[in-house]
Amino acid sequence: MESSAKWKYLKILGLIALTVTVFFPDVVFDLTVSSLHFLFESLLELSHLLFEGLESVLDHLIEGLFETDLHSTQTIVFYILLAIAAYPLYWLGRFSLRLYRRCQQTWNGFRAEHPFNPIEYWHGLTLLRKIKLILIPVALVYLYVMFFV
Repeated sequence: MESSAKWKYLKILGLIALTVTVFFPDVVFDLTVSSLHFLFESLLELSHLLFEGLESVLDHLIEGLFETDLHSTQTIVFYILLAIAAYPLYWLGRFSLRLYRRCQQTWNGFRAEHPFNPIEYWHGLTLLRKIKLILIPVALVYLYVMFFV
């Protein structure tokens, strides 16, 4: 298939999707939320099954190797799982702290280069941009009230 034909079909599909979204926003929103909910529930169930499988394997391994009773085995497995979970949490904490510091430096640099004065910004806008700046948030609040409240 030629490149121009692909673009033609993509444009037609995009227009159809836009039309369906404009005329049936509640159906599109419900379908999207339902699909995301299904994916989230499936991933949550899969992660729970994987955790239970790991816990069961560790239970049998510890019980077989060290010949411990049920309570001792569960205590040992709990602390092993806690140690396994501690490293990724530690790594995530260090990564998020680094990311926060980098974002803070970037934000401070941006603010130093571009001081923001709202009154000067408002006076620099054209009439059309002023109307857009007012109407878009009003439309978003209206849509939020209509569909989420």
